[in-house]
Amino acid sequence: MRKGASLAALIAGLLLAAGCGPKAISVGTRPFPAARPVFSDASGKALDSLPAAGGTIRLVFLEFPWCPACADVWRAVRVAAKPFPEGTVRVYRVLFDRETTLSPAGRREVPPLRPAPLPEGDGPEDPGELKVTTLTALSGGFRKEFRVSHGPVLLLLDAEGTVERRWIGFSAGMSRELSSEIRKRSLVLSPRPHGT
Repeated sequence: MRKGASLAALIAGLLLAAGCGPKAISVGTRPFPAARPVFSDASGKALDSLPAAGGTIRLVFLEFPWCPACADVWRAVRVAAKPFPEGTVRVYRVLFDRETTLSPAGRREVPPLRPAPLPEGDGPEDPGELKVTTLTALSGGFRKEFRVSHGPVLLLLDAEGTVERRWIGFSAGMSRELSSEIRKRSLVLSPRPHGT
């Protein structure tokens, strides 16, 4: 009897702990709007949701200042979007304005050690297929709401804002996978004309 009661207490404790604290942003979740403001826009306005982007395929890119693979992910996104008409894809670039440093005094959060400029296109012939909305993750709010332990993170959202695909880090096949996902969704977004 005692084992059953302690097992039930353990399960109840785990369920309670799972309901509290930051949530993982995983496939099948609808992270935005959040329960509290988690971003700020260019004007400094706090937001709990992504700005509207009707009729586009939405990618959310969580970009960290210490992230060497972020440039590779940007390149993969640009290559994947290049065959599609301008405006097909919108990227929400979420920058983190704090990073953790280790020093003799201990661990502390500081502003990024190096800035994160918007990646350039592939050159003067780049038509700028991507629409990019840059947001800053609110250091307290985002961490309280979401648990992100690895980066970079790229999310593909459906029309309702549910995460359909998630990539962590960079892989050589990323642009091919993204292009395939964009193609599937762009067919749904742009119905074929009559008679075809």
